[in-house]
Amino acid sequence: MNVFVRRLGLAAVALSVATAAAGAQALPDAKGLIQKYAKSVGGDAWKAHTSARMKATMEVPAAGMRANIEAVNHFASKTYMMKTEIPGMGELQAGFDGTTAWSKDPMTGARLLAGAEGESAAEEADPEAALRMSPNIVSSETVEKTNMNNTDCYKVKHTWKSGRVTHDCFGVSDGLIVASIVKQTSQMGELEVTQLLSDYKDFGGVKRATVTTVQMMGQEIKTTVTSWEWDTVKPEELEPPADIKALLKKG
Repeated sequence: MNVFVRRLGLAAVALSVATAAAGAQALPDAKGLIQKYAKSVGGDAWKAHTSARMKATMEVPAAGMRANIEAVNHFASKTYMMKTEIPGMGELQAGFDGTTAWSKDPMTGARLLAGAEGESAAEEADPEAALRMSPNIVSSETVEKTNMNNTDCYKVKHTWKSGRVTHDCFGVSDGLIVASIVKQTSQMGELEVTQLLSDYKDFGGVKRATVTTVQMMGQEIKTTVTSWEWDTVKPEELEPPADIKALLKKG
């Protein structure tokens, strides 16, 4: 009888291992998920344009705070500028001039981003990064089927040239990214940030998530895109402020 019970136990273990292996084998290839996503959001349609301008509102419900955001970027030069106006605090600026990332705010002043902070900003400046097809991503691997943002999705691990690792969760039904997990380096150290993406809308043949809820350090920050424009960015809008130019000159 004991032998019979033991064999049943061994059979159960074998079945469990086989089931797990079958589940692992059933995971779709990351490359296919990325290609499906790229196609879903318009593929190379963005290449018909030279620049983009996005305006959005940002809300921190717990703090009763609301801010306005405007971001512009030029595709060929891989430059961008983002301004966030926070009532009672002032303007926060961040940008990338094609070589160096920088930031400026009323609390820490003007500074150039170095190390992991700078590398991350430079990698994300590539327009192809939005499609997860940037050469800065050296490998992508599907690691599990899970549920994020109330959606069944496949989690894909990306390894970047800099060595950093990020994750995206691609919706099982439509292939859209419903969540991303990144570890961001800041002056406060390394922070794990979860982004929940929803309400995808079409902007001239290119689909983008218009609502992003960021979860970090026990807080939620909601950003809602209010407008998107193509080809309206002027070169002077990408010029860093004078104090950043001074730092770049010293460097």
